[in-house]
Amino acid sequence: MPFFPSLPENAGVRKLWEIFNPEAHKGLQTFSRASMRREGMLSVAEKELIAAYVSQLNDSEYCFAGHSRVAINLGTDPTIFEPLSKSIDGTPIREELKPLLNYVKILTLTPSEITKKDADAVFDAGWDEQSFHEAIIVCARFAMMNRITLGHGLIVDEERRENDALNMNYGAS
Repeated sequence: MPFFPSLPENAGVRKLWEIFNPEAHKGLQTFSRASMRREGMLSVAEKELIAAYVSQLNDSEYCFAGHSRVAINLGTDPTIFEPLSKSIDGTPIREELKPLLNYVKILTLTPSEITKKDADAVFDAGWDEQSFHEAIIVCARFAMMNRITLGHGLIVDEERRENDALNMNYGAS
């Protein structure tokens, strides 16, 4: 049950913005499309994987449920999330992703401890600055969204989960 009495039991993020701040939602949709749906060296599926991973690290079941489902719908192996929660190195993913996910993990859990050595590992894995920047932006976006959903007490609505994941277009028309 959400923490705010005005929110329905199965309130989602859209309802939250609709009730409290529709203008901010418009800006967030623009930012979200630009940060999550732009294809590049980092694929949309990989961005959704990062979103799900950050949400998993932050114990945001609401965001993890939605974005892991989107990542899976975009081709991510559904079996990687459990091992990823325990160890990046032990997860069967592209080797190039591991330093990037390690950077995101540090940035999420202990941001003041991030070092140039951590960044160098990302570049050494072959990522360009644009892709690295996009991964940082996705991480930051989900630090914010995790706190918004956790702070309002939003819960996973299993009946809506798959439909929401299929329709997560960040306001695209």
